[in-house]
Amino acid sequence: MNEFWTQLKQFCSRLFRTSKHGMETLAETLDRQAAIQRLAAQARALSRERNQLVVTIGKKVYALHRRGKVKNRDVLADCKRIDEIRDQIESLKAQIEEIRRKAAGDLGEAELEDDSLLAEEEVVEVEAEARAAEAVAEPPPEPEAAPPESPPAEIPAEEAAPPSAEAAAEPDESEASEQTSGAPSGG
Repeated sequence: MNEFWTQLKQFCSRLFRTSKHGMETLAETLDRQAAIQRLAAQARALSRERNQLVVTIGKKVYALHRRGKVKNRDVLADCKRIDEIRDQIESLKAQIEEIRRKAAGDLGEAELEDDSLLAEEEVVEVEAEARAAEAVAEPPPEPEAAPPESPPAEIPAEEAAPPSAEAAAEPDESEASEQTSGAPSGG
């Protein structure tokens, strides 16, 4: 039995040493991972700072290009491409405005709401607030005795065309009822 206790003691001793070594290894691994994460976070922060500086430098170079002070061919080509893109954007905006003007002309005096992505959010919000304030401030109009007469609507050419021969041969239902009601029926 003495031998059993000796083996149990040795087993527990080995188990303790192994677990102690495992815990030390785990602690070292966790320390290494924490150090790696700290260094990676510092590297990401420096990368963000570098990218911000590149953007700032780009803005300064483009500002110098606008003054005619950029002579480097590579940089000059990029600046000219930015100018082309700006011109294309302006052209597209002009086309959008032309379409809106045509639509406004087709609709008459009706006001069009601008919900496009090109409109700045602040401007749209300010206009909406102004309209809401006007709607609250103005009392509803009182109904008039007779509505003003509107000018006759223009009839497109295809709707104003004379009826076809078949339509002329068949009397309209209202005309048919007038004919039968006004004339005595023979029978």
